[in-house]
Amino acid sequence: MKLINRWVFIIALVLAILAVFAAYRTLLGAGAAQKMIPVLVAAKDIPPNTVLTKDMLTIRNMPDNFAHPQSLHSISEAQGKTTKVQLLMYEQVLTSKILTRAQPGNRFSYHIPDKQRAVTVAVTEVTGVAGFPVVGDRVDVLLTRDSGGVKYTKTILQNKEILAAGGSSFPQEEGKQVIVPTITLSLTPAEAQEITLGEMTGKISLTLRPPVDRDVMPLSSSSYTK
Repeated sequence: MKLINRWVFIIALVLAILAVFAAYRTLLGAGAAQKMIPVLVAAKDIPPNTVLTKDMLTIRNMPDNFAHPQSLHSISEAQGKTTKVQLLMYEQVLTSKILTRAQPGNRFSYHIPDKQRAVTVAVTEVTGVAGFPVVGDRVDVLLTRDSGGVKYTKTILQNKEILAAGGSSFPQEEGKQVIVPTITLSLTPAEAQEITLGEMTGKISLTLRPPVDRDVMPLSSSSYTK
């Protein structure tokens, strides 16, 4: 009886060892088959509407089945872009949570280049350009004014990008409604001041540039005496 019990114990022990070994092999095989990939995460808490810099981001390796379908895999993919929402430390940086200028549906302010200002100029049919310009075109800005009986026109800005092109309606003296196209330009703060003053003291005109012409050249003003 004791001999039988001993053999039962030995067999049970062997089976237990085999079961543990089989489980270990299974776990080892699963771990070896698990693919690890680099995933971009926030290195710290980041508020919304923040331009992402290198120090705000880091890469962490994780199993590919843990990576979100919209995850990014390098710092360069997100650096310089703006957060739409808050990102928590070690949260995956997703394409849906950051934005670029070119993304449709963004607030207009996100389309303004860094250190620039969006300035809207009213352009009448007379002062506009043939073939209404579109977003992305570039124009020169001309100012015409009177000074001491001399009327002159001067190019005050060159090679300025159009951020928006639209129309606004305002009443004329006769009570008619006239559609006045508006052009929104990307300008530096100093240029924004200059063109605003020009609108108050004279008349603004635009000249449309060819797509490949980005040259800025010195120009003298044209004038005549009444």
